[in-house]
Amino acid sequence: MWFILAMVLYPEVQKRAQGELDGVVGQSRLPSFTDAKHLPYIQAILKEVLRWRPAVPFGLPHTINEDDYYNGYCIPKGSLCIANSWSINHDPSIYSSDADEFRPERHLDTNSNLKDESSDGHFSYGFGQRICVGRHVANNTLYISMATILWAMFLEPQKDVKGNPIKPEVDGEEWNGIVMWVLTQYLPLTSERVLV
Repeated sequence: MWFILAMVLYPEVQKRAQGELDGVVGQSRLPSFTDAKHLPYIQAILKEVLRWRPAVPFGLPHTINEDDYYNGYCIPKGSLCIANSWSINHDPSIYSSDADEFRPERHLDTNSNLKDESSDGHFSYGFGQRICVGRHVANNTLYISMATILWAMFLEPQKDVKGNPIKPEVDGEEWNGIVMWVLTQYLPLTSERVLV
């Protein structure tokens, strides 16, 4: 859902990604996993979506195995510890003063290549020994889904009865912890792509 919201809110990102897909994949076939290495902007969008709006904002709880000290504070053995992924992913000392903005370019170098292909570019999967073991499956699933959606259609805000776009609010997409849907129109880029 956050990917869809980002594409609706940032149509220039969507258009750039679709241009990259058209240049690499063309119009006669769907994106594949072998295309991924030639689609750095799509990879940057994936990293940025997971950084911008992590699926698990407070990470998973862990238990402290032995007494630990941090900045003079004792964290006793058996304490529950939860990493605040949201805060880390929005830390201005890591992601600059615009950390709350959706900006895939932060994951690209000056030549539009991924800065560090081996890095997730975010802390949404955790870190260290207890990093999510399924992150590669998740990334591959998200990549192929995002690439296929962007290859096949243009996402734009739903229109009201007068034909004016209803721009979704980033912070207005939750209500009492329940994620709400984004009012989106899915428009095929071409009639040929619908048939592929």
